[in-house]
Amino acid sequence: MNNYENCLKRILELYQDPAIRERKYYPDFRRSWDSLLQKAALSDELYFPIDSDSVLTVHSDYGGLEFDFHFDQIKMADWYYQEVKRGKRVVFMPKRVSRSRSGTLSFHDSPCHYDPSLPEASLEERDRNIMAAAMPGLPPELWIVYGNKWVEKKLSPLLQRSLSLFLIQTDYVPAFLAAPFEVCLYLFLMDYCIIKADYQKVKDEDLRNFLHIFRPSPMLLIKKLL
Repeated sequence: MNNYENCLKRILELYQDPAIRERKYYPDFRRSWDSLLQKAALSDELYFPIDSDSVLTVHSDYGGLEFDFHFDQIKMADWYYQEVKRGKRVVFMPKRVSRSRSGTLSFHDSPCHYDPSLPEASLEERDRNIMAAAMPGLPPELWIVYGNKWVEKKLSPLLQRSLSLFLIQTDYVPAFLAAPFEVCLYLFLMDYCIIKADYQKVKDEDLRNFLHIFRPSPMLLIKKLL
């Protein structure tokens, strides 16, 4: 079980990072995220039961903050087919990840993790799509959140060096998470990573425009968190 109180305490420590604290937009950044995270921590709302067979748990450990994110695989499949019907890619972007000689997967500088032993009981064999989500990290780490058990089957002898999958756009990853706090924490950590990665290369006024809290990210609006 996630401990929201411990997460909030650790976030207070992350705010003290000079990369965050010395930005011109720091007061607005902190005030906005504090409000959302504290409100979400008090909510007992669940978008779906986290003990369902269709839920996959990804453990995140970044910046000294450990947390379990819960992904609804049934909802991912539904959104994917709705997008196929519309014929326009917005959420699921086709990508190809590389496979090293040792068998590890990566996308550019980002490692890509999967676990072929996961049961993924709700996934049907007739549909072997593989979907990945970026998780907080520098560089961000990709995790297969749909179709772990098919990864090795897709790595046929002719395609041993690469794997095709669908990468969920970061803005829409929260659509498949279980609770308001998961949504807010995920986007907060991704904002933290954006700042840490780019603050020395991008002017504050420009970098601000990339942050999920200021744009704002569509899921914050759709989930009625703003």
